[in-house]
Amino acid sequence: MGGLDDEIRAARARADSWANADQRRAEREQGEAAEVQRLLAEAVERLRPYGSEVFVQVKPALFRGEYTANGQRFRQVARQRCWKLSRLSGRRRGEDGQLEDDWMESPILLLADGTAGRFWLDNDISPQREGEYVSSYAPDPLTKGSFLDTSNGDLPSQLKRRLGEAIVSYERAGR
Repeated sequence: MGGLDDEIRAARARADSWANADQRRAEREQGEAAEVQRLLAEAVERLRPYGSEVFVQVKPALFRGEYTANGQRFRQVARQRCWKLSRLSGRRRGEDGQLEDDWMESPILLLADGTAGRFWLDNDISPQREGEYVSSYAPDPLTKGSFLDTSNGDLPSQLKRRLGEAIVSYERAGR
């Protein structure tokens, strides 16, 4: 009877292989995240002369609020310049993971602080001002799935393409 030595060595080799694969994946993801941040920062600098859009984050207020929706008042909690990278709409997933009934605009925006994500805009908030994106939702983080073409490369490659298109669009509009 041969004992367990061969099977133990094989199990160790499999475990080492999995650990190495996990480490390589984590290193690749860290590298991609750093590249994404670098691209976003560069895009903000290139877009700074263009555009006048503003992202406004709101939250419910008891008494005073400059925005209203369905009788509820909202007050501004954050405001910064932004640029639209993609125009999307869809149904947001609620806290329970189920799709909400209402379709809403959910563009991918690049904010002046160098962050980007899919922003779910409240359709019924008023006043609706030109060039202002208003949301009471936290943005969904930027992922490969944020873009419609998920089969075409990694996140940095897709982001480069979207940023390039946005920069040219804003340059040509001269806004």
